[in-house]
Amino acid sequence: MEIVTVLKLLAQVKIFDGFGPGDLEEFLAQTTGSTYAAGEQIFAEGEAGRQMHIILSGKVEVYRQSGGKPVSLLRLGPGETFGEMSLVLDANVGRTASIRAVAPTATLRLDYESLSHIPGVASQLYRNIARTLATRLRISTDLVVFQVQYGGDIPPAATLGRPRRKPAARNSGA
Repeated sequence: MEIVTVLKLLAQVKIFDGFGPGDLEEFLAQTTGSTYAAGEQIFAEGEAGRQMHIILSGKVEVYRQSGGKPVSLLRLGPGETFGEMSLVLDANVGRTASIRAVAPTATLRLDYESLSHIPGVASQLYRNIARTLATRLRISTDLVVFQVQYGGDIPPAATLGRPRRKPAARNSGA
């Protein structure tokens, strides 16, 4: 991909809100391009890692193991990111999920160590990562509340973040 095209894509990525063209160029200079074949695992739940990825093309699946089986959590495509938590967590904390390419995928990879070369950009990036993680925490909290109120069924994604009322008790006719 041409640099101009990559910079236009980065400008659209939520994690780069507030970045100017110069900031994006500084960021891009610290990244490495990576490609993955469909079905290739990018990283595994529990393994050490200090890199985040921005998807340029293709699609990945985020999944976790439960009862010895993979449980798909979501799929991500161009302009989306994964691995952000590894930039803010201690190096000894393992990955919280596994990622595999579900189509041929190209990413930009940023290593934790590279952030020290761009402190101004790193500051804004960390602020945006904090916002992203706060949003994910709110959604996770909504899921827990929903499950406590209504049982184990997973709610429709469109209902997340909205207030819910507990259903009225049924009259048993007694």
